[in-house]
Amino acid sequence: MKQVIKITLFFASAIIITQASMAQQGLQVSVNYNASTPLGSSFRDYVNKTSFRGLQESVLFGINSHFRVGLQSSYNDFYQKYERQVYKFTDGSDVSTVLSNTLQTVPVFAKGEYSFLNKGFLKPYVGLGAGINFVNYDQFLGGFEYDKHYTKAAFTGDAGVMVPFSRKSNYGFRLSTSYNLMPFNKEGVKNLDSWNVQTGFTIPLN
Repeated sequence: MKQVIKITLFFASAIIITQASMAQQGLQVSVNYNASTPLGSSFRDYVNKTSFRGLQESVLFGINSHFRVGLQSSYNDFYQKYERQVYKFTDGSDVSTVLSNTLQTVPVFAKGEYSFLNKGFLKPYVGLGAGINFVNYDQFLGGFEYDKHYTKAAFTGDAGVMVPFSRKSNYGFRLSTSYNLMPFNKEGVKNLDSWNVQTGFTIPLN
């Protein structure tokens, strides 16, 4: 929980800095619900269920009518509970218990986004980003908790569409899909890549 609070404060500070340095026309905020599916055999051995506990936020500044740059972050909480079974320890003892695996990822990206159309009812776009990923690895074996925090590189690519509420409105509904490339090789888990689906709203700040 402390790690999540630190990450939230980090992203909030980044938004404030971005707004202060780009206090001009063309700044917009997007807030989206984010569902994330783990990819890769190693990641799926640890957690194979889609995470429906996610959020994505971005603050982007319009360089021109097609291209925007700024910051984007997302949060997803992966969880998997395994039925009771017998686990063997290195000292030779056996323990019958329930295993719960959790993992939270919070990637923060420097993001660029290109809109193919700046007029009309549908505005398709693509985006690329690179940054850092805050990882919280948390495993419960019965009443025993093993908790570790890591900071790794992260990359993302996405495609979606923004639907304005009206033809002249800068407010709109967003629907997108993305692929997160997250290098990782700790605790027997290799890479935290995920496929994601987002839906939410875009709000101009000025």
